[in-house]
Amino acid sequence: MIQDNSFARRLALNHAILKNKYWILPVDNAGHENYVPVGRGSPTSEVCGRWVGFDVCTNIVGHEGVFVEGVDCTGKHILRHRHLWCHSAQCPVCFNRGWAVRGAMNIEARILTAEKRGLGSAEHITVNLPEKYWELPEHVQREIAKKALQDRGVTWGCEIFHGFRPAKDGSRLIWNCHYHTVSYAPMLQKCRECHKVCSDNKNCEGFVNRNYRTFEKDGIIVKVHGKRKTIFGTAFYELNHSTVHVGLKRTHVISWFGLVSNRKFRTDRSMTKSVCPTCNEEMHRGSYVGKEWFAKNIGDPLYRAWIAVDPLDEDGEPNTILWEGSRGG
Repeated sequence: MIQDNSFARRLALNHAILKNKYWILPVDNAGHENYVPVGRGSPTSEVCGRWVGFDVCTNIVGHEGVFVEGVDCTGKHILRHRHLWCHSAQCPVCFNRGWAVRGAMNIEARILTAEKRGLGSAEHITVNLPEKYWELPEHVQREIAKKALQDRGVTWGCEIFHGFRPAKDGSRLIWNCHYHTVSYAPMLQKCRECHKVCSDNKNCEGFVNRNYRTFEKDGIIVKVHGKRKTIFGTAFYELNHSTVHVGLKRTHVISWFGLVSNRKFRTDRSMTKSVCPTCNEEMHRGSYVGKEWFAKNIGDPLYRAWIAVDPLDEDGEPNTILWEGSRGG
């Protein structure tokens, strides 16, 4: 059976790919057929993406005066759609709203745990490998990228492999190996607050100067991006256009190093729970029982993942209920 990875097939499975040009572009992976951008495989199961209910937040006080994506949440209950998502990076149905979301939540949980334990605040840093390394096995490239970070004073973080970039003419994705990371460099904050030009000062121990000096030796471009807004948003962006090595029994898109490596660190798993987009409180299983069926568009992946509803309908009856055993907001 021939696997159909055409744009038409992927669009039929997941309309949300229209939101990101990267997800639409054809892939030029000649000579690198074992590497594909996430979401370019076959669905894992017939139930991938199936809607199964709601998470509910009834914390009206916490929603007072809060606008999310232009929606006034004052006096509203917040409902988040629940679906069955697989954990496969290759699944065209689940890669963006399932696998990438789950991975971003796990990254955020580990980094927030690290920050809570006083290990510093993570930044969005990319490692662009010279072309001479692009034909090496990915696990070797990953070690080279990790060493480049550590040589520049980065003490911990995660690496996410990206094997492709859009071509200059924007017509396709081409082979161009680099790594996105969420990682911590102790001297980076000092450089953000410093306005001196230090490329000529060899005695400066700041990250910028160390990066400049190390580049002269290894030729690897390490770029620090603007201060991130949220860890989850940064991690989700990095994951949803990453690259997976197919054909292996086990492959990892995300790897951890330094003080937060798997052997040295345990994450506070309570931070991976579903939280309200309005007040960041934990959400709980519930139902919408109002007269108007707000989930009528659950078959369309372009709908908003959450909705704000009035606690009571026009007759004074509840619009939402929490399932037995769930706690209220």
